[in-house]
Amino acid sequence: MADPADEPQAEKLSVLATKLRWLRAKGNLTLQELSQRSGISQSTLSKIENGQLSPTYEKIAALAKGLGVEVGELFKRSAPGAAYGRRGITRRGEGVVHVSPQYDYEVLCADLSGTQFLPLFTTIKAHSVHEFPTLSRHDGEEFVYVVRGEVVLHSEFYEPLTLRVGDSCYFDSSMGHALVSAGPEDAAVLWVVCSKEVTMPLSKPRAERLA
Repeated sequence: MADPADEPQAEKLSVLATKLRWLRAKGNLTLQELSQRSGISQSTLSKIENGQLSPTYEKIAALAKGLGVEVGELFKRSAPGAAYGRRGITRRGEGVVHVSPQYDYEVLCADLSGTQFLPLFTTIKAHSVHEFPTLSRHDGEEFVYVVRGEVVLHSEFYEPLTLRVGDSCYFDSSMGHALVSAGPEDAAVLWVVCSKEVTMPLSKPRAERLA
């Protein structure tokens, strides 16, 4: 199977959309099967695959769980095998970018597979918690370090927490949470996500496919 980076449509679709289509095909999964595994509707999956919808991190995590891969795998342009003594380097402004209504994520060191955590340079575009349909919840743990501006962390069990440049916070991802910019300008943070998900096998025999 050709790598997603070699597909002609890769220039038109986001890395996430292209990689999602490639991983689903690689795993021999129909939209219905991936919908059942991820809890995301078939129509939403189709829109994501065709670059018509930019999913939240919560949905990205659900996609990864349904596909049986790490979250970072959805942002990799290629899928090299794991190697001992490896390292990843991302030059300034060269990360894989994913845009959502509330955040602009730049995925760092996306060339590495099978990593234990996902580093994101994130611009916080939301300035009010009311800009989120719901608080985000997913398995794992998260670390936030403020690089620019001032942010407020809204969470399910605590009062809103203001963080300024140089401040950091570590929290449980299963607790509802949202990060917003507190000042007039969009803030920026280094956001590290570690997933606790136990991934499922990606492929299954073709005979088991639904008609």
